[in-house]
Amino acid sequence: MRKKIFVLIVLVVFLVVITGCQKKKQAENYSPPEAIRPTHASIFISKNDFYDLLAKRESSNSQVEGRVVSGIVPHHLLASNMIIDFFNVLAKQKPSLVILIGPNHYQKGNRISSSLYDWQTPAGVVQVNQDICQDLISQGIVAKDEPLLAEEHSVGALMPFIKYFIPEAKVVPIIIQHGATLQEVDELLDAIEPYLDEDAVLLASVDFSHYLTRSEAQLKDQITLQAMEKFDYTALFKMGDDHLDSPASLACSFRWAERRGIKKFHLLDNTNSGIIMRNEVMETTSYFTLVFTEQE
Repeated sequence: MRKKIFVLIVLVVFLVVITGCQKKKQAENYSPPEAIRPTHASIFISKNDFYDLLAKRESSNSQVEGRVVSGIVPHHLLASNMIIDFFNVLAKQKPSLVILIGPNHYQKGNRISSSLYDWQTPAGVVQVNQDICQDLISQGIVAKDEPLLAEEHSVGALMPFIKYFIPEAKVVPIIIQHGATLQEVDELLDAIEPYLDEDAVLLASVDFSHYLTRSEAQLKDQITLQAMEKFDYTALFKMGDDHLDSPASLACSFRWAERRGIKKFHLLDNTNSGIIMRNEVMETTSYFTLVFTEQE
């Protein structure tokens, strides 16, 4: 009897030792998952609607030679074909960093704001380059404002397209209040210039003429186009919503191109919602897509 008890005890001890060794080995080989980063919710378009837009996109023959340095793209999803065409051009370049600058439509918070949160989209999560954003915040160039960025469609509406067409790219989202000056634009560019290498692109998210009829919007667009072709910042910064919604955002793209010695842009498209909807009397929004390129 005692012999049986002794054998049982030995067996139990053996099992405890073996189990302990296995757990120790598992602990040594265990790699904890990366900390879950906070994200902004996807509120601007559903997954079904997003992929429906992609399925219905019209074919485009847009061809761009050279590396895209900066560009202008709309954020109104009615212009989804233009947005898709724009990012299809950019996808061939595969930038690793997108500096995305758009208007602060709500005119809340600071003059220039940003966010450290990633973005949940129908196409997956877009990661923010937190190091760059934190550097800009630390310098006092931008203010961190998570609630404001979460509801701003000038950046949020474009995040699904960034994830779909350039899935590995990280983003620095920046929004600028109407009334920001050209000096503030230059100060912002001074701060982000060290990060704008050959793997980066600066995009201005800008919609143009608002609330006019189809034909009125076309006339305003011609005036705006002439000012853009001349890099006439004085004229551009005097313009209101009847011409464009963010002169400062647009100036970031143009000013950066100038710093690279580029004085001409490639116009991809220009239209307005009245043309898209085939409606002569509705209140419209107009759109431009254009890029500045340099030879690689």
